[in-house]
Amino acid sequence: MINTDRLALRPFRDDDLQQVSAILGDTKAMAFSNDGALDHTACCEWLKRAMQTATDHSLPLTLAICLKSDGQLIGYVSLANDPHRVSECEAELGFRLAYDCWGHGIATEVAQAMIAHAACLPNTLRVVAIVDPNNRQSVRVLQKIGMTYERDVMFEGYDYPDHKFSLGLPAAAH
Repeated sequence: MINTDRLALRPFRDDDLQQVSAILGDTKAMAFSNDGALDHTACCEWLKRAMQTATDHSLPLTLAICLKSDGQLIGYVSLANDPHRVSECEAELGFRLAYDCWGHGIATEVAQAMIAHAACLPNTLRVVAIVDPNNRQSVRVLQKIGMTYERDVMFEGYDYPDHKFSLGLPAAAH
């Protein structure tokens, strides 16, 4: 588990399905997802994959974002190393929040915690994020945590390129 001032980041559990479905099934929260809002079956599959991710110092890692105040699950954060998306020594940061949690600094708090975690991962020299350039809120979060625009990335089936942001990790951390 990773803790911040307001949040607890923990592994997903079977009993998270209702909250996961509320978030991933919401068209507002999923506005910048290439898959759009997910139906119940897709949410079940997503949760199953999230629960199978690593929990210690390896990737991929997907954690539930929970408020410390009441334990409510409000989103997820991930670090992944899909070779189709990132280089060998990179971890890709991803996050998604319930729509009513947007604009409260939660994504920035979570992203900072995951950057610190990534710095402890063996063979991880950089953190990258690939984001829809129209997702101004996420672009702003990435900029706030020190990531910089690197280049456009065009994926098969897309109408326009996403933007790749990156941040080098301190060498002393490895």
